Amino acid sequence: MGKFFSVNVNPDCINGTVANNNGTDDVANGDIVFDWTAVDVPNGSSLLRSIIAVANGEDGAVANSAIDLELLFAKSIDGVAPPSLGAINAAPGAAMSGTNSWSNHLVGAFRLEGVAGDGTLGKIPTRVVYTAPGNGADTDLGGPTVMDTEPNTGTTKGFGKLYVAGIHVTGRNYGTGVVANGAVDASSAQSTTVTVKTVDARKLFSIGDQVYVHDLDTPIPGTLTKVEATTLTFSEANTTVDIADEDELLNANPYKIKLGFEQ
Repeated sequence: MGKFFSVNVNPDCINGTVANNNGTDDVANGDIVFDWTAVDVPNGSSLLRSIIAVANGEDGAVANSAIDLELLFAKSIDGVAPPSLGAINAAPGAAMSGTNSWSNHLVGAFRLEGVAGDGTLGKIPTRVVYTAPGNGADTDLGGPTVMDTEPNTGTTKGFGKLYVAGIHVTGRNYGTGVVANGAVDASSAQSTTVTVKTVDARKLFSIGDQVYVHDLDTPIPGTLTKVEATTLTFSEANTTVDIADEDELLNANPYKIKLGFEQ
């Protein structure tokens, strides 16, 4: 038996363009929900044994939020990362069709099943929890897969970069329903906290998340260090992003994915 290890993948589902994932319009069937996200894995080939993924429900409600999600896994070649799949909330572009520039980078693929009893847990009240391989036929799409990366391309010596991307199989949006309770003038307030209302922020946000205002492409500075029902606390003071009263706050990281490997 080999050694086991796990890595966390926390993809950016806004990626600097709020209009592509604005919390109102569905990311449709066949559209990209997150582009390649790099994580470090030890050099050499590894066997993907398990996937656990947690996803926010729409506006804090889990009903109808469980969807099938296709995951692609890739590596760099001669130090070059796999080409972008395209814009979030759009069908994969030239990198995926009309050219084979992406195909040599691919090292694996998996489909997370959005049906309770097959690939999702059904008793979690505030978030969708996927587990795979599961006990349903659809969760066998991919199965345990041997993956390799280009050696010493990671941020640490002895590690390579593994790239993960996600594509929707059905449509849903990533709105939070969490809105600002009062306006914020960033230049004068220069605060590390934002007061919120309408939906309990703990249902949608976690420590380490990046937060956007629904109509601005610049995120609120820093990442979350504390999440309370009506208060979000950030690692940096906000001196640049003004927030209007009742602006919706969006989570750039609605998915938390843990990959379990054997090497």
